[in-house]
Amino acid sequence: MPRTDSPLQVPDVSADPVRHEAARWFARAHSGEWTAAAQAERDAWLAADPRHAAEYRMLESIWHAAANVPEERLRALTEEPRRAARPARRRALGLGLCVLAAAIAVGLWQRADPVLEYRTAAGERRSVTLPDGSTAELNSRSRIEVRFDGARRLVLLQEGEALFAVEKDAARPFIVDAGLGNAKVTGTRFDVRRDPEQLRIMVESGSVDVAGVKDQNAVPVTAGNAVRIDGSGRAGQVQAYPIAAALAWRQGQIVFTDTDLASAVREVSRHRPQAITLAPRQGLETLRLTSVFQTTDTDAFLTALPHILPVAVRRLPDGQAEIVAR
Repeated sequence: MPRTDSPLQVPDVSADPVRHEAARWFARAHSGEWTAAAQAERDAWLAADPRHAAEYRMLESIWHAAANVPEERLRALTEEPRRAARPARRRALGLGLCVLAAAIAVGLWQRADPVLEYRTAAGERRSVTLPDGSTAELNSRSRIEVRFDGARRLVLLQEGEALFAVEKDAARPFIVDAGLGNAKVTGTRFDVRRDPEQLRIMVESGSVDVAGVKDQNAVPVTAGNAVRIDGSGRAGQVQAYPIAAALAWRQGQIVFTDTDLASAVREVSRHRPQAITLAPRQGLETLRLTSVFQTTDTDAFLTALPHILPVAVRRLPDGQAEIVAR
């Protein structure tokens, strides 16, 4: 599926003066009547409160997404907000397509909470800046949805793995929800990985409060440690974890240290268009290996494996590879 960075919906600003003011400044900046004095005034407003800058950045994210929408779609989307706008406001926005995109950004921002989606394909890594200035680095085959409002910063990890570097904001907690559980912080650096039957949260710096969906209380996880949430939605014990090796994907590497073959195959498959499978009922899952491979050359894993373990690799007509006992 194509990558989507576009907002889907946004909140009524009538009860949120900060959001209303951000929308007003954004519309003025793209009205064609922008002056140095107006820019200085806007910049002073942005610097006055972190929330001001966060709301404005979200509008900029929507603006960049709208800039990629075809002209016909832009015009259709703006019909409703332009009919509802005051004549003076319509004149200020003008008729150019760039201004139509700005109108979409403001109009959407005034209707519901924005949802931004980011994803990666097999073998792709990507770093994105979130509306509050935090960053998310996405591993291969990953997808997140970003839903920020005035009360909290929510990220849904729908699949895969992401490393978050969170800007501090004590008034708005940063929450990553990954189905089986969630991680809550106000500002730190941590990684969340979502697998089909478990969730892993590891902390590179700072502290993260982690809770499974069945847990009554969150457990704090500090730098250098990790915790897993099992398929029942309960967090296990916090344990020391090899953070550098686990984050080697950021440098394009996969590091295996006494790793069972089933886990190794799942990890390598994340970086390939076609999956690698283990032949059933041959007891291969528990074989263990220690090695390092490049995410951009996963065929090297298949070439090396028969020299490391008592296995052979069968290439299938559909491009998949099957590992069998030798």
